[in-house]
Amino acid sequence: MMTLRLRIIIAAILLLGLMYVIHKIKKGSLELRYAIVWLLLPIVIFLIVVIPGALTGLSNLLGIYNVMNMVFFLGFIFVILVLFSLTLAVSKLDDRVRKLTQKEALKDKEKN
Repeated sequence: MMTLRLRIIIAAILLLGLMYVIHKIKKGSLELRYAIVWLLLPIVIFLIVVIPGALTGLSNLLGIYNVMNMVFFLGFIFVILVLFSLTLAVSKLDDRVRKLTQKEALKDKEKN
């Protein structure tokens, strides 16, 4: 069981992280479509910290008997989501680079 002091520290760190991500979005360094996972992560962790039995209840609901296994499972799901979003971004960029290369090749061909 987490002490109140630890919960406050974790909540403060999560709030700082959330503010940093929002700052990067406003500044234009990070696009919102790529930051959604990073915006949801602190919110989910905050709910787990604030509601002490949430993680235990969720693990019991899913049939996971150890809370630490639930933490690892959630971490695994998070990593999968990040990898999927990065794969989507790379696929879009690959398509854009291919189209741009084709356009440039056609321009070069017209010049010659």
